Amino acid sequence: AARFGVKSIDRAGVDRFREVAGERSLYLLDVRDPTEFETGRVPGSHPAPGGQLVQSTDAYVPTRHARIVLIDDNGVRATMTASWLAQMGWNDVYVYENALISEVLETAHYGRPVIWPDDMQIKSVTPNALKMMLEAEDAVVVDLARSLYHRDHGHIPGAWFAIRAHLAEAIQKLPPARRYVVTSEDGRLARLAAPELAALTKAEICVLKGGTDTWRADGLPTEKGLINTATEVDDVYLRPYDREQGIEQAMNEYLSWEIELVRQIERDGDATFIKF
Repeated sequence: AARFGVKSIDRAGVDRFREVAGERSLYLLDVRDPTEFETGRVPGSHPAPGGQLVQSTDAYVPTRHARIVLIDDNGVRATMTASWLAQMGWNDVYVYENALISEVLETAHYGRPVIWPDDMQIKSVTPNALKMMLEAEDAVVVDLARSLYHRDHGHIPGAWFAIRAHLAEAIQKLPPARRYVVTSEDGRLARLAAPELAALTKAEICVLKGGTDTWRADGLPTEKGLINTATEVDDVYLRPYDREQGIEQAMNEYLSWEIELVRQIERDGDATFIKF
């Protein structure tokens, strides 16, 4: 901790940061395992396992020069994570001392709130009801899940993959139907996007209650692969091991880029990494 200048902070200090969070961004990040986080967490904190936080910092801390307060049970993981963030140029990183005994912990299920449109008038259907619709060929499923989830985790048999931002394109390619049932991983994105699809067609639009996760939990069948695609599959960056072919070549290209990265940073000249 001393070598990398890791700073600690107590409850009073955290409260001061909270008071001015509207002026200076503050991130309370719990670096424990997500299962530990679910058993009790500091109010306002978010799960960010240490290794993932270091490797994907921009996914957890999108605001540069923000204040970061790290939380764990005994300070070990938080200190280790803080030392790496310091080496990456994050100057305002703090380890929250005795965090789990300094505050009244929240134990309710963690989840970001979704603000639903006031005028949402979209019907929901249960997995069982959808199963009967599909058996009667009375519905077409539109799956807005991430393409990797759709491909590898499985989707409702016959479902058409589509990207929400390209629904106008998708409706041109979807097979004609009296009813479209929209789904996504947990159904939330589907519910938000359903009114947008409804504005593009005269067909009835429904949402699968609970999404494909609930369909799977009910023991209903799924299939893997990108079989039916209503839009171009360009929603995610494919890491080398996400590819279905050319994996070895992609890995070699990545390693070449990684090796050359140090020289690129040196040539750039304005990197702010601190040397310890």
